[in-house]
Parts: sequence; C-alpha cells; structure tokens
Amino acid sequence: MKTKVVKIILVLVGMIMLVSLSGCGFIRKKEANKQPQITEQEEIKEAIEIDRAEDFDGDIAVVTHTSNFVGTHYVIDRNFKILSTYEGNSTYIDGYMQIRDEENKKTNIVDTRGNVVFTYGDYEYEDVELVENGCIITTEQSDTYNSSNTVTGIYSLTENKYLVEPSEEYVNKIRTFGDNMLVIDDDNTEFFNLETKSIVTYPERVTKEFKDGYSVEEDNDNYEIWYLKVFDDKGNVKRIQSPYTEEEIVYGREHANGMAFEVTTYIYRNEEGNERARTLCSIFNLQTGEAKDLSNEFWMVTNKPQYTEDGYALVTFSNQGGTPYYTVIDRSGNKLFEPQKVNDNAAFQPDDNGEPRKIVTENLQEGNYFIVTDNDVTTVIDKDNNIVLVAEEDETFEGVTNNAVKVHWEKKGYHDQYYYKDLQGNKIAITN
Repeated sequence: MKTKVVKIILVLVGMIMLVSLSGCGFIRKKEANKQPQITEQEEIKEAIEIDRAEDFDGDIAVVTHTSNFVGTHYVIDRNFKILSTYEGNSTYIDGYMQIRDEENKKTNIVDTRGNVVFTYGDYEYEDVELVENGCIITTEQSDTYNSSNTVTGIYSLTENKYLVEPSEEYVNKIRTFGDNMLVIDDDNTEFFNLETKSIVTYPERVTKEFKDGYSVEEDNDNYEIWYLKVFDDKGNVKRIQSPYTEEEIVYGREHANGMAFEVTTYIYRNEEGNERARTLCSIFNLQTGEAKDLSNEFWMVTNKPQYTEDGYALVTFSNQGGTPYYTVIDRSGNKLFEPQKVNDNAAFQPDDNGEPRKIVTENLQEGNYFIVTDNDVTTVIDKDNNIVLVAEEDETFEGVTNNAVKVHWEKKGYHDQYYYKDLQGNKIAITN
C-alpha cells in the first residue's frame, strides 16, 4: 500500500468579520499542545465545513474544521462519512494515528475509528516510530544499578506481536528506506519488507530509497553503455539497457508504479554548425525489463512524466520551434490522443491560435485526470482529453481524489471555502 505522511498546518485568515479559516492536515511530530479527544459522531447532524479538501490516502482522508482558533480533525472514508474526530496534532500513516496526550503524559496510537491500539508513557520507551502497514519501530532502554541495555525491534499493531524481536543488534540500524522497506543492517543489503513482513537480502548495496516496490539507480559499462539497475522489494536485482544510441546517462529518478520515463538533455550541432539542445527520452518497464526509445516522438519534454497505477503518463513537450503540446501515453509509449497545442503565452488569442489552455497539474492525478485552465477557468480533463468538469464562478480546482474534485472557492469580501465536488459537479457533504 502506498503511503505518505499527511501534514496538517492550521492557517488562520482574518477578514472584516471575525472568521476562523484554513487548516490542513497532520504534522509529523509526536508532541502536541492539546490533549487529543477521540469522540463518537452521534452529535454531528449537519454537514461540516472544512478548511481544506485533502487527498485520500488509502481508504481515508483527514480534513479539518477550525473554530475559535481550535482545529478539529475529521477522519473520513471514501463515502465522505466521518469515522472519528480528534483535536491536536498527529502522525498518520496507513490507517493509524500517533497522537500525543499531554495531560496524561503519554502517547496513543489509534485506528481510523478512534480505537486505541497501542499506548505508552513518556519514559516507557526511548523512541516509538509509526511506520507503514500497521507497524512501529520501538527502542527501549532498561537499566539496573550496574548495567544498561538498549534494544530495537519491529512490532505489528495488527498482529499484536514483534515481527523482529528487540535486540541490541538493531540499535541505530533499523530505519525507513522508502515505501514499505526498513534497513536493518549497516551495509544496506538487509531489509525488512513491511508489506510481506519478511526479511529481504540483496547481493549488493542498495543506495536509493524504494518507491512503489523498486529502488532504481544508474549503472554503466565503462561509461559507454548505460543501464538502469533495478532492485525490487523481493530481493531481485536486474539491469535494463538504455535504448539511446548516443550513450547518454539514464538515472531512473522519476520512476513510479513500475515505470520510469527517462529524460536527458542532448546537445547537438545543426546544419549551420551551431550547438542546439533537445531531450532524449525513453520509457523503462521495471517489471518486465523492457525499454523503448521515444525521442522521435517528443522533441523537448518539459515535465517529468510519472506513470499512474493504471499505466498512463501525461507528457508535455515542445516541437523544434518551441511550440508547446501535451498528450497521454500508455506503458508501451502509445499516444491516447493526437498531441494538443498548449498556449502558454497570454498574448495568444483564441481566434488566432486556438484556446489559450495551460496545464495546471504536472502529472495525472488519481483516476487518471489532470487539470487545465481555459481562459483562466480551471477544468478537469480525463486521460482521453475529454472535458469532465468546468469550475463555476469564483471556484478553482486544486486536485482530483476519490472520484472527486478538491475545490477552493474565493471571492473578495467573503471568507474562503473548501469542499469536494463529484465529477458531475455536485457538492459533496461530509456527514456521519
């Protein structure tokens, strides 16, 4: 499961009339100034206003309502129903929250419904780190009058047991290394996979963090032929040769969902002997080991395309004359539609050069949508370049998540509003 730490920062905006606004997400700290209060939701009868529409992480999102300078956080499911409520700051990862209880000098780890699944006092552990897939890393020190012993282990909140027994061997060694992977040795060759809950060993050192199941780095044969070296999260290593004929370096830095769209700058001389720049680009399938050169398809790629889980990537590029275009490709590099012209220059008029469309989102978002502006009006477009939803007056779209659009409504003289809309344009209420 992909995960991320959602960061909440409360922002208060003063208007002519006293209005409390804008807070968003979690912050990655164990300390909080207020005692968390997990409550049932029977008392909430009407839809709540939120300070920002957040992305869904797995099956939930966490939204905030600020009133009288106090932020109340609501954990909502994919039906936009409230699962639990709390105040204060927390760490959220994969369906668990680590919340500080200042009044009782302890920290609680709770699930999405507010049930406490693990609790510890201030001096019980040296450190407890919440990681992915319902696990924590614990470091504990025990002392007697003539001895001291510190041990570190990996504990499962779902199985209520240690998956890696606490040991002195792991002190200062177990650390996060990207998605679902923990380093457990000094040489970066032995890892614990939090998804499969097993130890994985590699024949050589892993230097780049894992993302979506892979760690990718550059490799070469005497600096003549370049490869992507691919470590999967099962302990396998392979090299994929670059399809470039110009022997350009490839890095694999932007890989996502098992695909890498590789772009590198290439300097050449034109017919007049002058140096010019273009990009060479290719795609790498990290699972199959296949690579394909797309340099003849895209002269100068201007974004860093990342593939979605469904296997599509948004590509923005320019031709030899500098005119910008965009399209969407699949895992084989096939275009889903004929590249469309993008007019980034505000001087262009619709009658002269088509709609003055600008690409707002650099990559496809959840559900394979992206956002553009047409005459300064934000619009949701699908992967096939069909218009899905157009913003109404004073609305801007900030993203797409869970088949819903994150909306910011802003009008002079009024306080800002944030909410979700479905893809038919209906405002979604967040209720019990």
